[in-house]
Amino acid sequence: MDRDQLLNALSMMGLTNREAEVFLTILERGEASVKDILESVDIHQPQLYNILTSLLRRGFIKVSSGRPKLYSAYSLPTIIDTYISTLTSVKELIKGAKRRHHESQRIYMTYGIDGINNGIVEVLNNAEVEVYGEIPVWLLKRNLRSFIETLRRDVRLYLIVYPSLEGVDLSALKDHGDQVWIKVNRLGDFLLLAADLSIGIYASRRSTMRRSDAYGYVLYDTDMLARLMTIFTSTWRESEDALYINPEEGKYPRRFLSMFFAILTIQALLSRGHNPVVIVKGTYLKNGEPVELRGRVSNINMYNRVSNIVLNTGNAQYSIGGYDAELEDIEAREIVIESLN
Repeated sequence: MDRDQLLNALSMMGLTNREAEVFLTILERGEASVKDILESVDIHQPQLYNILTSLLRRGFIKVSSGRPKLYSAYSLPTIIDTYISTLTSVKELIKGAKRRHHESQRIYMTYGIDGINNGIVEVLNNAEVEVYGEIPVWLLKRNLRSFIETLRRDVRLYLIVYPSLEGVDLSALKDHGDQVWIKVNRLGDFLLLAADLSIGIYASRRSTMRRSDAYGYVLYDTDMLARLMTIFTSTWRESEDALYINPEEGKYPRRFLSMFFAILTIQALLSRGHNPVVIVKGTYLKNGEPVELRGRVSNINMYNRVSNIVLNTGNAQYSIGGYDAELEDIEAREIVIESLN
C-alpha cells in the first residue's frame, strides 16, 4: 500500500489530512521529536502541538517522558483492531436500542456508491433468516466481510453474482456450505439485496457501473420487494450454480420466509427420496384468519409466476401460496421444514 492509499485509509478512520501526514511521518521514522516532524511536514509549530494532542487523545501515538519528548506511533494493525473493536461495541449498543418503525414513508433514496454500500450493509445487519438478491462482483468483494459476518449468525444466503466470480475468495463462504447458494449470471438485472422480505436495497445496473453519480433506493416495502423478487427468481432459474446448498446437510428444523426457496429445498429433498415434514404458518385467504398446519407435501407447482405446494395434513389437503397469493387456500408467511422424513 503506497503513502496516498495510507493517507486515504487514515482519513476513513477520521483523521484530517494534516493529522494523517503527521502520524505517517512518526510511523516512518519510528520515533520523532517536534523538531523532526517540523523538518518533514510543512506545518506551523502551534498547529503541530494541536495535532499531536489530538493523536495522543485518540490513541494513534504515544510519547516519552524525557526531554526532548519523543513521539512514537502504534502499529497500524493495532490501531485497526482497536478501531474495529470500538465500532463493534457501538454497533451492538445501537442494535440494542429500539428501532424506529417506518410507518409512513417506506422508500428512501440514497446517493453515491458509499450510500449504496451503506444500504447493503444495513440489509445484511438486519437479516434474521434469509438474504437474497443480485450483486455485481466488485460490490461483493467490497462487502465480503459483511456477508461472512451475516452467515455467522446462521442466516442463509441466496445470491446471483454478475458477470462472474473472478477474484472472489470463496474459501470463507464454503465454510458455511449448508447456508450459501450462489449462482453466476453474465448480465444480471440490477443490484438487489433483500433480507426477509422486510428491507432491501435496489439500484439499476447502469447506476452501479457509473459509480460517480450512482443512486439507489432503500426499501421498507414488502410489496415492492416481492415484485423485484419475481424478476430475481426468474433470473435465478437461468443462472449457473457456483456454490450450492445441499439440502441433506445442515440443521433442521429450517425456517423459510421465501416461498420460492422453500419449494426449491422441498423439491430437492423429494428428489433424493426424503418425505419432509412441513409446518406452514399463514392466513386463510377466504376469511383472513391465521392458520398453522403440519403435514407432508403431496404436490409442487412451479410454472410462469405460480409457485405453490399442496400440503396433506392427514385430514385434508391445502394449496399453499407465498406472499400475495390469490389462487391458493392459504397465503404462507413462514414455512418450516421440520425434519427430512
